[in-house]
Amino acid sequence: MTPTRSLVESSLLVGLAVVLFLAAQFLPVVGIVFSFLCPAPLVVMGLRHDIKKALLGVAVATGLITIFMGPIGALFFILGFGVLGVGLGILAKRFTRGVEIILYGILLSLGSKLLLMVIASKVMGVNPFSIDPVEVETMFNKIFAFYAGKGLSPETIESMKQQVMMSLKIIPLVFPALLTLAASVDCYLSYVISSAVIRRVGSGVLPPLPPFSNWRFPKSIFWALLVSMVFSMVGMQQGQTSLLFRMGMNLKLLVNIIFLLQGLSVIWYYLSLKGIGAVVKWIALLLIVFIPFLSNVSLILGVADMWFDFRSRIRRE
Repeated sequence: MTPTRSLVESSLLVGLAVVLFLAAQFLPVVGIVFSFLCPAPLVVMGLRHDIKKALLGVAVATGLITIFMGPIGALFFILGFGVLGVGLGILAKRFTRGVEIILYGILLSLGSKLLLMVIASKVMGVNPFSIDPVEVETMFNKIFAFYAGKGLSPETIESMKQQVMMSLKIIPLVFPALLTLAASVDCYLSYVISSAVIRRVGSGVLPPLPPFSNWRFPKSIFWALLVSMVFSMVGMQQGQTSLLFRMGMNLKLLVNIIFLLQGLSVIWYYLSLKGIGAVVKWIALLLIVFIPFLSNVSLILGVADMWFDFRSRIRRE
């Protein structure tokens, strides 16, 4: 690629990333779609240009965002989209397996999100790791008071209120796991969407990821579940604010999500073999995720599949 063409392409990618980010911030509803597309130009930049030019491009884009939205908007751009987008492109040039790129991308996304929260808490004076129970309870009291006038019984409202407040008490304890989950989803969606965009415009290729029906995690994840249970039981003796208890809670949440994904993968594989359409399969998976009994069954199926490999048994039938 000639220097002139490289400069023109970099400028276009920078401009496109800025436009998509601004659209994501200012356009209601459809802005969500633009936020998913925002990393794609940055991935192309990291994939097709050297590290110096890619980082310079992100710096220029951040400067333009600062002009339109100020330093806070620029901070959210570079740590929310810039680092991950360019990072995925650079990683794609160094690794040939999509799984490796995703794993390193998750670490990159997690690091940038942690840094974003730390800086935001210093600048805005708000600690994102804590929830004010008084403010939350006041807000939910207003919500439940509204629904009280819609025919719900006081007993039902009180039960709902207790469940919500109990969930809110757990959130600060498992915040690291939730942040890791958010970083994983963000990285995966950015990779998949950017891969589709890059393939369509012919600006390179991102290594493919295994199809969902073939997702399998190592058996060592099972031992992580046992460790989380030990941490939780020992930490319970020291109190729910102890470090061991929090580590156990967070590790157990992450491991359970992995088991759930593997169980869903087995179900998707089975439905695919039966010739079930994609729409029906997605509906089935959504029902499993949102119905607690079915999600627990899928979780147990994922644990068992690590040891018995149900997919190989299904293929032999």
